[in-house]
Amino acid sequence: MDFSIFISHQRLFPHERYGGDLYEDKLAEAKAADRCGFNCIWVPEHHLIQYMQAPNGLLLLVHYAHHVKAPLGQMVNLLVYRHPLVAAGEIAQADALIGGRLQLGVGRGAYEYEFRRLGIPWDSAYDRFHECLDVIETIWRHPDRGVAYQGKFFQFETTFVWPRLVQKPHPPIWYAAMTPPAIEFAAKRGYHVATWPFLRPMSFVEEIVAKFHEAREAAGNAKGVQQFSLMRPVHVAETEKKARESVETMLVNHRLSQRIRGQNIVADDRGYVAPDPLPDEPTFEETFDRMIAGTPQQCLEKLHRYHELGVDQFMCWFDFGLETARNIDSMQLFAEEVMAPFRKATGRTPALPRAVSTR
Repeated sequence: MDFSIFISHQRLFPHERYGGDLYEDKLAEAKAADRCGFNCIWVPEHHLIQYMQAPNGLLLLVHYAHHVKAPLGQMVNLLVYRHPLVAAGEIAQADALIGGRLQLGVGRGAYEYEFRRLGIPWDSAYDRFHECLDVIETIWRHPDRGVAYQGKFFQFETTFVWPRLVQKPHPPIWYAAMTPPAIEFAAKRGYHVATWPFLRPMSFVEEIVAKFHEAREAAGNAKGVQQFSLMRPVHVAETEKKARESVETMLVNHRLSQRIRGQNIVADDRGYVAPDPLPDEPTFEETFDRMIAGTPQQCLEKLHRYHELGVDQFMCWFDFGLETARNIDSMQLFAEEVMAPFRKATGRTPALPRAVSTR
């Protein structure tokens, strides 16, 4: 198991609590992550929601590429929001501009709030996403000629997409899946799979990791060739007491993310969501237990559970609402006293997977 980092570009509280500019602060976190030796820096794409201000992940990656040497990934590119011919060109351009370092996460999208405002029916999102992905993969399978397409959502005559990809045959594809059936489907198709179980218990993690590896074997791919990435919130401190100070912020984040997901969304006309408690939310203790939070030794012990289950890439999420200085302090302590000893104990050499054939 190795370690990447997800920079979510989230701010849960009023600007005054953070002080600095959002994008300057997140660039500082990306630079710190690069110094710390994470094997990939991931960024999101979200639209129209106040606490997640990252509407163009590829643009962020191009910006960060001028300042960091690590591979860079988008988690996820929301293909359903644009024509797949446009998306294919944007992805190829971004891969060229960052020197062939792109890792591409793709997914349907998680927030019905966005779909409603963009005029895309939520009940068509799954099929539309797969058709978009099929168009892009069809283009990639024909590097020397144009392709025509006749689908349910997209139809076009023979077209050649410029520019072409730097990476051959294409960037590694990470399929973002949240449920056991979706994880099984993606793994059987041969995709690398990325998931974030929010604050669900370890019993759920055990189930989805097992589903992935069963399906990976059915696809005929060896462990480590086709990979599984899992994200959890991380906060490391010198003492358990200091680490526990992050739990309330994580609970606020959990409330916001869950309240913007469903049909009964409560947001004002500027996209603000109230972090009111949820009827079934985890307790303080359950949240602390499910986070990778605590002293370095406590975090090491928690991470070994994921390693033993068969997680290939652990995606660390430090910026779930805390200030940048605290994120960077936690990141550096994690790198020195958790990640380095873990890599040494497991003999892991930092590496990312290559593209896997999905046909």
